[in-house]
Amino acid sequence: MLSLCSYAQNVDKTFTSINLKAVQKKYGLDPSKALMKRIDETPESVLKMFRDAEMNPTEHRLTKEEESIVASAIAALPPLHRRVLKQHLKSISFLDNMPNTALTSPITNNDGVDLYHITFRAGILHQSISEWITEKENTCFSACDPTITISIQAGLLKALTYVFMHEGTHVVDGSINLISADSIGGKPHMNEFTRQFSNRIWKNINNIIWPVRDSLVLKSRFRLGGERFSNSDALKVYAELVNTPFTSLYSTASWHEDLAELLTVYHLTSVRHQPFRIIIRQSGKIVNLFEPMKSALVLSRLKLLSRFYSNA
Repeated sequence: MLSLCSYAQNVDKTFTSINLKAVQKKYGLDPSKALMKRIDETPESVLKMFRDAEMNPTEHRLTKEEESIVASAIAALPPLHRRVLKQHLKSISFLDNMPNTALTSPITNNDGVDLYHITFRAGILHQSISEWITEKENTCFSACDPTITISIQAGLLKALTYVFMHEGTHVVDGSINLISADSIGGKPHMNEFTRQFSNRIWKNINNIIWPVRDSLVLKSRFRLGGERFSNSDALKVYAELVNTPFTSLYSTASWHEDLAELLTVYHLTSVRHQPFRIIIRQSGKIVNLFEPMKSALVLSRLKLLSRFYSNA
């Protein structure tokens, strides 16, 4: 005989399943369709957002080679991603002249279930992870000292493998409310995953409580009010980073980005067996390198990621 708790959980799951099917039908999502078959045109709402910002990206039609790159990125996703994206990712598109790397957009409107579209900048299809992420990281620095260079050694896999994993994590996160906090009686109430993930690190979506308030790590352009560092500060910035629970500077943008970065870099290094090293050179010589995934503080968070690899 079911306990009252188990009965309530089963009723809730049945209701969610029925509601999901209704929302999928309303928005034309066929969960039996392979993700590769969901490549489509970018929603007008996304294009309008760019036009309103006086930008004019255009649709990119994939070549056969590019389709193979997309297929490889999808095949690399963990089991939980494949299950959730099958049910919640309505479509994918690629744009030329897109200002950012990718954008995950909800397409539902107060329907009780979230469905998503992911837009990718087509230019990353022909970059390696190392090339793309080095380019991104250098937007945090101004080249005040021309003898200093910052690069990230992350192997030769295509950048889309990393970016699809990162954006797919946002879809998983939003679809099943992995990280969520409600206000009950004026006090934040977190689910168990959020409580464990944020423990001693995050107060809420963008307020960090880890004791690094005067650290340069929290002053990057990825944080509200942040700015670009001088590249002469790079050694100090990354020396401080590896003494925090964060995998990257971008991890500090919000707790959702923290989860996406932690899981993506873990997947890259531990599942795909690629490096992730931040290398600082001066006059062409390596003066130091940093490996955030070897930090004891980062390693202590990895047990939470097993959820993404369960086949159940």
